[in-house]
Amino acid sequence: MTDTTTLFSPAMFADPYPIYARLREQTPVLHVPQIGVWLVTRYDDVHHVLKSPELFSSERTAAIDKLRDPRLAEGMEVLASRSLVSVDPPDHTRLRRLVNVAFTPRAIARLERRVRDLARELVDDIVRKDSFDLMEDLAVPLPVIVISELLGVDPARRVEFKRWSDDLLLGSRLDGHLDDAEIQRIVASRREFIAFFRAMIEHRRREPGDDLLSDLVRAETERDALSPEEVLTMAILLMIAGNETTTNLIGNGTVALLEHPDVLPRLRADPTRIPGFVEEVLRWRSPVVMLVRTTRRDVSIGGVDIPQGAVLGVLVDSANHDPTHFAEPERFDIERQSAHLSFGYGIHFCVGAPLSRLEGRIAFEELVARVPEFSREPGPLEWTPSFNLRGLKRLPLRRGAPVSAPASRGSTA
Repeated sequence: MTDTTTLFSPAMFADPYPIYARLREQTPVLHVPQIGVWLVTRYDDVHHVLKSPELFSSERTAAIDKLRDPRLAEGMEVLASRSLVSVDPPDHTRLRRLVNVAFTPRAIARLERRVRDLARELVDDIVRKDSFDLMEDLAVPLPVIVISELLGVDPARRVEFKRWSDDLLLGSRLDGHLDDAEIQRIVASRREFIAFFRAMIEHRRREPGDDLLSDLVRAETERDALSPEEVLTMAILLMIAGNETTTNLIGNGTVALLEHPDVLPRLRADPTRIPGFVEEVLRWRSPVVMLVRTTRRDVSIGGVDIPQGAVLGVLVDSANHDPTHFAEPERFDIERQSAHLSFGYGIHFCVGAPLSRLEGRIAFEELVARVPEFSREPGPLEWTPSFNLRGLKRLPLRRGAPVSAPASRGSTA
């Protein structure tokens, strides 16, 4: 596949999986000169890159400088600075140790009752309506409230958090198709988001609390384990990653239920299948599409020579559909023994994965048990135009059985 313009077409956002398949078969390591990135698409190659930090760096400054739209320079020094996902050892080891305490199995277990209460409250509102928007009414607020409470920031501002987060991710588009109004909105949201967390951090320095943000501030002020810039970038990263990934998991999982009507009654009859369902959703429609690495030296991937300093776009979403690792990868199978890469692999395996799995499981336990039938409102699905994440902008649903057969996979996936 040599026509890289396909990667920037509407089809790529609407249904990238046929494009991934052609890439894996024809050009598994593809140089895209328009954006200066090498795309890595096969499972074995993606796995190799993610497990080999000695060859492939997570340091993001050089990569972001190459990829970003120059009109988005303001605030980039904060977002491109050193955070958990964008540093290598030993700094990565130090930062991860500080955050891990909030995501241990014991810490996550303590959150289950609160997550359950929130999910029930949100589904309470859904069951009182004839129609609802799954994203607005469940998928967005649940993880935003959870991560807000964990950090100790006001969850009442969740609409602003979501807007800021969405705009920051819009700024990660690699195709250059951002108009001036979008640029202005992204820069404004970035400015507001950074200012909000700077103010919160200053408040925690004066009045520490029993929350993760206070723990990060104490690591800076009492133990000198974090720099002020690292506290800021860590807080922003946790806020974005803590809501976007799980939001997309819940939205994509609901699409899976709509497209595979045999699955919902199976989950309702046996809720113990829901964790397996969540794992298959993570594989089938990964919330995270691409991770970025930089080559530390000249390397060969899949028989392709790549120079030192090259930026790699590691397509975990494509790897999760590689038929050499997943039999009939386009088939949705909740019994599949999945080895997906949606949370990454190796030292950068997503620290928040246990929380995301908890929220996803509980959201579907409540939805499946209390909304026995639902169907889509007419119209195409509107996917967020992001090369980093795969998720829906909206998902209007109505309670009750569908009035017609589900749309074909090609029109909805």
